[in-house]
Order: sequence, then structure tokens, then C-alpha cells
Amino acid sequence: MTANPGTAEIKPAIQLALGMAISGSVGVFAVQSGQPTVNVVFIRCIFGCLSLGAWCFLTGNARDLIGFDRRSLLLGILSGLFLVLNWLAIFEAFRLTSIGFATIIYHLQPFWIVLAGGLLLGETVSRSKYCWIAFAFLGLLLVVGPKIGTINADAGFAVGVIYALIASMLYAASTLTVRALRNSKPEALSVLHCLIGAVLFLPFMNAAVVPPVTSSDWLWLAGIGVVHTGIVYVLLYSAYPRLPTTAIAVLAFLNPATALLGDLIVYGRAITLLQAAGLVLILLAGLGVNLGWRFPAGRRAGGPDRIPGLADPQSKAE
Repeated sequence: MTANPGTAEIKPAIQLALGMAISGSVGVFAVQSGQPTVNVVFIRCIFGCLSLGAWCFLTGNARDLIGFDRRSLLLGILSGLFLVLNWLAIFEAFRLTSIGFATIIYHLQPFWIVLAGGLLLGETVSRSKYCWIAFAFLGLLLVVGPKIGTINADAGFAVGVIYALIASMLYAASTLTVRALRNSKPEALSVLHCLIGAVLFLPFMNAAVVPPVTSSDWLWLAGIGVVHTGIVYVLLYSAYPRLPTTAIAVLAFLNPATALLGDLIVYGRAITLLQAAGLVLILLAGLGVNLGWRFPAGRRAGGPDRIPGLADPQSKAE
């Protein structure tokens, strides 16, 4: 007797909801650690590599860690470079602006993927998708508009906005590169990415400010590596193949929601109503692009039952 489809989706839906909600708190962990951004990313890579490597051994998939052919290894290294540089840029954006503000800009990721696919890879992009992209950038104007005075007066804040935009583009580049990989297991690929990050950022580590072993700052740092990289990625890997596109798209809203809530609770920073409207436009446009809605009717336009990038290991997990 087969399980009811709705019942069968309950467990993966809970896993995905939990993974998305936890991933949205990564900014609080990064800022609360008190460490320079390079240190945070380096330590994340170390803990992420150890936790995901342990998962591979516990699940009997350790052989996948050395199962890369030459093409997969080269693409894995390239996607890893994009991914860890994306971490560096978004964490710096959190520090220079705010977690909520940077997170909203960061969620332009799917639109860069669509634009790059159409302009660089020759993929067919419908008129509706271009309309949704324009809709999203209208939302971006609403988000940035109330901060124009701050951007003009504070060079650091302006740089943070640029970092958030760069982070979203680097994420898109990593996703497009991972798409070209066909046979690599996501857990093994993520271990490779973390190894690349550890090697890349080791020379730039500021060892003088690394907290002592007894410091509580290590709880924040270990959390980013073990929880946001290890546990979250495993939750996402387990849930994506067992859920329909619509459920994935809707549950993805928990990521920015958690980030905004954390920014409000921990730092007392709230977005304005105009910025909230901009966020709604960006997320609505993301649904339109990912679910193939015809603009503006909101009807499914066909296409494969997947969201660009969501089958990839780092998707929606900053």
C-alpha cells in the first residue's frame, strides 16, 4: 500500500522549512562572532568540511569524496571559488549595512541566473520572465530608495550595498557552474567547496584576533560551519527531491523572513513599509520566474518542474 502523496510530503516539507528558517539566521551568527569576515568564512569552511565529511562517512558515501573525474573536478573548483567568494561578500555586506537589508538585495539571485542563461548561454527566456525581472528591479528601487540618504552620507554603507549585489551575482555564477555537473553528489561537492575556501582564505586569516578556545564566540563560529553548512545542507539535500516546485518556492520565503526577524530581534532594525513592499515585489517576481507564471496573470506557463539552482547544494543556504 503506497503512502498518500500529501502525507509523504509532510516530512520533507518540515525538513525544508527547518533548513530555510535556520539558514536565514546565518547573518546573526556571523555578526555576533565578532570576527573579521575572512576569519568567519575560513572557519566556516573548516567546520563545514568536517561536518559534511563526517556525514558522508556515516552514510556510507565516503567514496564520493574522491569520485571526481577531471571535468567534474575543474567545474567543482570553479563553482567553489564562486561560492566561497559569495560567502565573503554577503558576510561583509551584513557587517556594513544590515542583515535584513543585505538579505533583500541578495535575493536577486534567481534573476541573474535567468539573465546569464539568456545572454551568455543562449537559453530561451520568455517575455514573461523578462517582465518579472523588471518587476523585481522595481522592488529593488523601493528597497534602496529609503536608504539613498544613508548611501550618500556613508561610504561604508554604499560599499555594503555593492557587496550584497556582488554576492548575489557570485551565487548565480556558482549555481550555473554546478548545473554543468551531472554525476557529482552534492555532499561531496560541498566538501570540495569548503576545502577550496579553507585553502583560499588561509593566507588572509588574522590569527591575532582568533578567540581563545574557551571563548563563547566559538559557539557562533562553529554554528555557522556545523549548523548552517553541515546540518542545513543535509536538510535541503534530503527535502528537494521529494517536494514539488510549488512547495519549495513557498518554503523558500522562510529564509528572508528569518533574516529580517533576526535583525529586528537582535539589533532592533526594522525595514520600512516601502522596503517591505519592495521585498514583496522581489519575492513575488521570484515565484513568477521560478514557477513559470505568465506575466501578470499568474498562470503556469509550463517548463520543467524545478526551480533554477534549487537542485544545487548551496542553493538558498547562504
